[in-house]
Amino acid sequence: MLDHNITVRAENVESAIEKGLKQLQISREGANIRIISEGKKGFFGFGKQEAVVHIEAKTDLSLKELTNQLEKEVKIDHKTNHSHKEAVSNTKDYIRQNNQKNSELVEEEDLKQKKSENLSLEKESSIEKQAEDKNSTQEPEIVVPQMSEKASNETQTTVKEDIKNEISIEEEFQAACHYLEEVIRLYGAESHIEYELKGNQLVFNIETDKSGLVIGKHGKIINSLQTLVQVLLHRRDRKRISVLLNVGDYRDRRLNVLEQMAERTAEQVLSTKQTVILDPLPAYERKQIHAYLGQYDHISTHSEGKDPNRYLVVDYVQ
Repeated sequence: MLDHNITVRAENVESAIEKGLKQLQISREGANIRIISEGKKGFFGFGKQEAVVHIEAKTDLSLKELTNQLEKEVKIDHKTNHSHKEAVSNTKDYIRQNNQKNSELVEEEDLKQKKSENLSLEKESSIEKQAEDKNSTQEPEIVVPQMSEKASNETQTTVKEDIKNEISIEEEFQAACHYLEEVIRLYGAESHIEYELKGNQLVFNIETDKSGLVIGKHGKIINSLQTLVQVLLHRRDRKRISVLLNVGDYRDRRLNVLEQMAERTAEQVLSTKQTVILDPLPAYERKQIHAYLGQYDHISTHSEGKDPNRYLVVDYVQ
């Protein structure tokens, strides 16, 4: 299995450690143990809080080995794995071709701009020559208003940047769609992906007949794909765009689950006035719970830990 860590709750720290080691099927020597909360016994049953322990199996697996384990989970055979290498290579070639196409288009626009600049210089030279001829015959000087060199350069730079941005952004979004389709195909599902830009959020809508395979257990696959696309676009785009992947109504259903979790947590914190620690969640889902709990008085939230084990802490405040 790809999971090598777990957050466990129990009556006390030792029970939580034994429970976590048993679930991970490892010994105490083969684990990194971090005590999040030692718990509280309470008074006559009131204010009791369970101990929380995070256990991570020691492993020296490389990124390649972890990738191979992920492929085994979705039952990719040797033949499909070979196709994966070819498809990834084809995808890289496709993105490289798109980049080359973008460069050719920008170069073409630069040539057109240079021709336009040359014509402008020729016109300026012609006007200056006419003025000199008229001055030689003692005619009144003709003053021709012209744009300053600085203003002209700024205008030309702005036009070229607008053309380049319009071309590259559209091509990058399309390339991301094709990349996702290829990766999903390697998991054993055919898909069609379209994107839409909503403010500063780029949403990729995935249509497939195997939504469960694309989403993965507890949303691990779709969240991992979302992270890959986020990193891909941030490396190439000058703007920080938020990426969201969705399959059918999965995000809406997941939002309902998160809101119910947040509501139960709020009720527990307000009734016991004790801190509650939630299980690790992706950054996108932590933000949703942050926003939902923000409407409650006497409740504050913050995140602790490091991804992918970063978790939410809900505190009671006066």
